[in-house]
Order: sequence, then structure tokens, then C-alpha cells
Amino acid sequence: MITNFADTPFEQKDQEVLIDGEYFKVYPDAWPACEGHLLFVPKENTQEFITKTLGEAIAYGDNLVNSGKIDGYQFGMNIGKSAGQTVMWPHVHFMPRHTGDVEGFPGSIRLAHKGHRGQEYYMDHPEYGTEYRKNHKHLKNKGIIDE
Repeated sequence: MITNFADTPFEQKDQEVLIDGEYFKVYPDAWPACEGHLLFVPKENTQEFITKTLGEAIAYGDNLVNSGKIDGYQFGMNIGKSAGQTVMWPHVHFMPRHTGDVEGFPGSIRLAHKGHRGQEYYMDHPEYGTEYRKNHKHLKNKGIIDE
């Protein structure tokens, strides 16, 4: 576990800083999942700083949506190796979304666990159920569902 903000890869690798706030900094993600993928990184690993950083990520996304620059956004944190965390310092991933930025069904957190509730939820989803069932074999091959 990293104990000081100055020891994080964000600070050590001299990454570009987009925003330097009182409680956090914002960097472009070094391995972006999409254009505009950002990291909101609290300057201290405390509940107060993490909470303020999350709030700033939401405000940032809401401003982009309200200004018409994006249609939506996703944000989240991986906490612990089992959740996919690789940099052991809290950081919020922010990803802008645009209508049609992926072909077909955009996916959901409900598909994060193989064989979990997502399968039942999307099989009967009023808008995406038909498409989900059509792609059922493909999702099975990827290990997302068991059937």
C-alpha cells in the first residue's frame, strides 16, 4: 500500500495534471478505456478527501452533461486487488459516455459477476432483453453467463 500521495505513480511519473484542487488532482488515465478517461486522485487517503474527490468527479460529469459535451458518464473505484485495483492509492475513474459510443447494448455493472443477477435482469429487460438474448451465446463464450 502506498502511504503518501507524493509516492503515487501519478506524482512519480510526472503525469500531466489537468486540475489541481485543494483535496485532489485530476490526470488523464495513462491507459484510457475511452477518450476522456480521467483519474480523480485524492491528495490524502482519508474518508474526507476521498468523499470530496468523488463529489468533484460527479460535479465535473454533470457540468459536461449540462453543457451538452457528453450524454452521460461512468465513474467508479476499484478497492483491493480482488476488485481490480492495481495502484494501491484511492483514485476515481471517470469515463464520459456518448449515445452510440458502443455498438448495441452498453452493458452494466450487473454484468460484473459471472452468473449473477445481471443474467436474469437483462434477459427480461423491456428495452434490451431481445438484444441480450440474441447475444447470449457470445456472452456465454466470454464467461459472463453460464447458460
